[in-house]
Amino acid sequence: MITTITLNAAIDQIYQVESLSVGGVNRIASIVKDAGGKGMNVAKVVKSSGADVDVGGFAGGNNGDVIRQFLDARSIPNELIRITEESRVCLTVLNLEDGKGTELLESGPVISTDEWSSLLHWLTLKSLEVKWFVLSGSLPKGVPENAYAQMIEIINANGAKAVLDSSGPALALGIKAIPFAIKPNEEEIASILGKSVLSESDLLEAGKRFIESGIEHVCFTLGKSGAIIMNKSGNYKVNAPGIQPVNTVGSGDAFVGGFVYGCAMGEDVFTTYKRAIACGTSNAMHEDIGYIEKQIVESLMNKITLEKI
Repeated sequence: MITTITLNAAIDQIYQVESLSVGGVNRIASIVKDAGGKGMNVAKVVKSSGADVDVGGFAGGNNGDVIRQFLDARSIPNELIRITEESRVCLTVLNLEDGKGTELLESGPVISTDEWSSLLHWLTLKSLEVKWFVLSGSLPKGVPENAYAQMIEIINANGAKAVLDSSGPALALGIKAIPFAIKPNEEEIASILGKSVLSESDLLEAGKRFIESGIEHVCFTLGKSGAIIMNKSGNYKVNAPGIQPVNTVGSGDAFVGGFVYGCAMGEDVFTTYKRAIACGTSNAMHEDIGYIEKQIVESLMNKITLEKI
């Protein structure tokens, strides 16, 4: 079993337009709605890959009920804690002309002290039963900046493993708690390092520090260029196969889904790294967020190259 945790769950709405005109009138070609938030997207990919997965986190109000209904429709169990305030709606405007998505993200609800305590209590019990956790996405208002660090400490103490995918202080503080793996993109790692632009040597230097601190896998995702992934045995450039992207939103979450699936299934690390890239690539080939096709993933894995750097 793999558990993904989404502290700031959402209803994802994708508005597809033939060609986005900023400041002009745009006719919507179609609308797609689903449970959203990074952890939700990871759960969809894990489920499609063939592993057991469930979802934890917060969900409140009518939107929270809709999120649960979307998960039920996908046969993804959830243990989302009910909160007083309304969960958010996140809108993606997808330009069909170039495949680029423009995201409009609500900030979401304020979590009370009691609600946060309930989540930590649930996690303490859950991490005695489940070995693999994915902690991903932004933090809702009301939870402390070190929320992920607190969660990782609980998970580690109970002998489970945490994969962390966040940004800003939540990522920086979470890293200090030594998760099993992290997946920052270039922008996220540049932000916590206080730099505007990063070279490959900057990434390798930062990754080396993270590995030496005890993190087992450091995954720097590089968009269409693939990823640089580091572990104790070395540093590896994993190249993504060339595709015509349809919607790249959620590809980072799909990467995490493929990665944690491979780890949980006991694959060797190189197969897992290729699977992660293949899942991210497969997601970009479809309109829906957090969507992969297992056969396409297996086919893409055969086209992915991996070199030691």
